[in-house]
Amino acid sequence: MMEDNNQNNQNNSAANSGENAAANTGATGNERPQNQSRNNNPRRNSQNRNRNNSNRNGNQKQPNQGQGGQSGQGNRPKKRKGPPKFSAKLGNQEWELKIKDAIKANKKVRADALACYNKIKPSNATVKITPLGGLGEIGGNFMVMETATSAIIIDIGMSFPSEDMHGVDILVPDFSYIRKIKDKIDAIIITHGHEDHIGAVPYFFKQFKYPIYGTPLPLGMLANKFDEHGLKKDKSYFIPIEKRKVYKIGDFEIEWMHITHSIIDASSLAITTDAGTIIHTGDFKIDHTPIDGMPTDLHRFAHYGEKGVLLLLSDSTNSYKPGITPSESTVGPTFDKIFSQAKGRVIMSTFSSNIHRVYQAIQHGIKYNRKVCVIGRSMERNLDIAIELGYINLDRRIFIDPHEINKYDDKDVLIVTTGSQGESMSALYRMATNEH
Repeated sequence: MMEDNNQNNQNNSAANSGENAAANTGATGNERPQNQSRNNNPRRNSQNRNRNNSNRNGNQKQPNQGQGGQSGQGNRPKKRKGPPKFSAKLGNQEWELKIKDAIKANKKVRADALACYNKIKPSNATVKITPLGGLGEIGGNFMVMETATSAIIIDIGMSFPSEDMHGVDILVPDFSYIRKIKDKIDAIIITHGHEDHIGAVPYFFKQFKYPIYGTPLPLGMLANKFDEHGLKKDKSYFIPIEKRKVYKIGDFEIEWMHITHSIIDASSLAITTDAGTIIHTGDFKIDHTPIDGMPTDLHRFAHYGEKGVLLLLSDSTNSYKPGITPSESTVGPTFDKIFSQAKGRVIMSTFSSNIHRVYQAIQHGIKYNRKVCVIGRSMERNLDIAIELGYINLDRRIFIDPHEINKYDDKDVLIVTTGSQGESMSALYRMATNEH
């Protein structure tokens, strides 16, 4: 059986070979011998040699091809056609014309955004701005803005004396210019509750009385000052405002815009007049992660920027220093480290108006089971106002009076006090000198 199969395979192979040979040579019935190779064909061998020569010379420069892509020296491989060349040149088709229009429009939009002053309509109206304090100095902020028939006062702050002013406790701005224009003043505008912006208001009110516009916290702080100065009845001049709302006051349209600062409820002002819009930043510290979750209202600044701003009056305190001011929220981890390691009393001192700093310290005191004693009249007063007006939420049962401190172990007490700048009359100074 093995021999028969081998013989059959040989016969089939020979037959197939004969058929292929006959087909390739175009045979019409003349059968070629089975052992004849297809390579014995002289014509085919010549063609193979030509192909081999062509492959060997493939890297050489090819002669110009004639019609049909063939050269005069034999068959050459055809060159493949590449993708069509792209041209960015715009034509006159409808969609191309629309692209041209969009390019022109976008260029104009960018130019207008960078030159918003072009949007200010020409006007013969004028605004006179007179800084009566706070310019070129720290403290005593006091500014008058007026037209021909109307005027407003922006902040009336106090400042502190230098070391050579013996017997002087505070400095109050000069009010003499106010007497000259007192009949056209429509209101006092308050930006925030720091002493250098509201501290001199009670002294001013003993001579002049005008409506006072401000947000609730500054007005609450002013209310305490008016009580101390015997001006309780004059609190009727207070007009609390809503931010993002425009108020018509004399010749001015004023909007209070929220801005972050080292005191809560601070504002910038957008003051619109016939001459144009003036932005008064007030004091600020840009904080994108404030404790109360209310960052600067940059959208309103952008809104007025799009409309066009005639003048920017900006706070510039410490602007010459490089870097940025860290967010108030970065203080929290430091507090946590201090409270977790402290074995005795913790005494924390800061500005009495820095409510968020005080609030963070108290929160960590609560976390580590400490009672809180607030020492310093201004600190107590500002904290009470912030709690009463709902700016912070604290259980009053955590507080103890100074005379109760000795009833508790030192590890169970947090003291929050004034005197962070070493003021000689502050509670912290008197503690350090054993006079408290």
